[in-house]
Amino acid sequence: MVEPGSVMERLLRGVEHFEREVFPREREFFAGLAGGQNPAVLFITCADSRLLPNLFTNTVPGELFISRHVGNLVPAYGGTMGGVTATIEYAVSVLGVAHVIVCGHTGCGAVQAMLDPESVRELPSVREWLRHAEAARRTVVENNPGASTAE
Repeated sequence: MVEPGSVMERLLRGVEHFEREVFPREREFFAGLAGGQNPAVLFITCADSRLLPNLFTNTVPGELFISRHVGNLVPAYGGTMGGVTATIEYAVSVLGVAHVIVCGHTGCGAVQAMLDPESVRELPSVREWLRHAEAARRTVVENNPGASTAE
């Protein structure tokens, strides 16, 4: 049972609205999407819930192949063969994307955590993930010795 007024109820109502209002109105568009995807761009960005790549790039479903994860980090090839590497490989080799964009954002908690590792002491998976940016962190600190984490 979904509690009235809860986030889950709102999500379910959103799905119902999509099925009842949006899908019928855009049936032809969605039928085209069902035939397969052919995005020109792999768009790698942060998992931050406030970021909506299709909104701020003025694109529609099918135009961007989107990879979202903490800090929009891309591990060095060969070091960690995980989801990010698999996404890039698939996008380039199978989908044939022409462009790969890595898009960060202001106030990124992951970037702040890289500069203040103590803040993620209790988050071992996050701490390990952020190690992929250690070379970049070191460069920033060495070249900006007096900078605050906000800078």
